[in-house]
Amino acid sequence: MAKPSMFVKLSTQPGKRAELLAALDTMLEAVAAEPGTQVYSIHTDDTDENAVWIFEMYESAEAMAAHSTSDAMKALMGALGPLLGDAPILAATTPYGGKGVDL
Repeated sequence: MAKPSMFVKLSTQPGKRAELLAALDTMLEAVAAEPGTQVYSIHTDDTDENAVWIFEMYESAEAMAAHSTSDAMKALMGALGPLLGDAPILAATTPYGGKGVDL
């Protein structure tokens, strides 16, 4: 069964990336307790000091939906609003293969 995944790019207002990362720390705690979340990794962009990328992978569409509608996600969206410089870019994907990816 294909596992849903997503790449998310968050672009902050100039100089706000550290604040955005601090807000995202709350999601790391929350996803640790989500049984259907298999990967949730946060990455800083080496070429854009105001950008952060997130990669997410779930065991099912239901697990992804549960994450997306969780109380932690709702709280995060409220915290991110004043930090963002642009609308988030979301790319829904399905893993095809690779090292470390349990398909």
